Amino acid sequence: MMYVLMEQYAKPTLANSLQALEEKNLVVIVERVLKLSTTAVVIWLLMFYALFHAFLNALSEVLRFGDRTFYLAWWNSGNLATYWRLWNRPVYLFFKRHVYIPSVQRGMSPAICQLMVFLVSALLHEVLVGIPTHAITGFAFWGMFGQIPLIAATKALEKWRGKDSALGNTIFWITFCVVGQPTIALLYYYQWAATHKGMSPP
Repeated sequence: MMYVLMEQYAKPTLANSLQALEEKNLVVIVERVLKLSTTAVVIWLLMFYALFHAFLNALSEVLRFGDRTFYLAWWNSGNLATYWRLWNRPVYLFFKRHVYIPSVQRGMSPAICQLMVFLVSALLHEVLVGIPTHAITGFAFWGMFGQIPLIAATKALEKWRGKDSALGNTIFWITFCVVGQPTIALLYYYQWAATHKGMSPP
């Protein structure tokens, strides 16, 4: 299903965006990002289900692994900080155990420790995306590191509107899923196309 969505919808949209990116046609770029967002969200949700719900639970069954809390209800997150704590529990707990807590124990402030966690995570995101695409551009790094001001903004909104408000959750879905992911995909595709002119795209 993910392959069909990529080949049938995502790839043509990405390919049709190259000229607009070269000409810096903002209206067409925004239209392509919004067109790509639907496909990107569906692919991402399918990937999430396949990896976190199906594969990891099947692997746990085979290995008789008792703790199967791979994610919690991240889709209801009232702010970005809650989302990052809930959506990928194994990675969150790894960073908490090996980066955040040791840094706090050394006397660093929690805010600096949080910054360090996002810095390490942003570097890893850049490596994981940049190496396969042959493009260490910083897009994934800044996309991840840019979560910090969004966390501060959504926390302030949650404090202002209350925990029952859906405003922070709406901002999460718009910035992360509707705008963020398709924009990053578009930028990496453009970078790949510019670097490998004359070759068919992946």
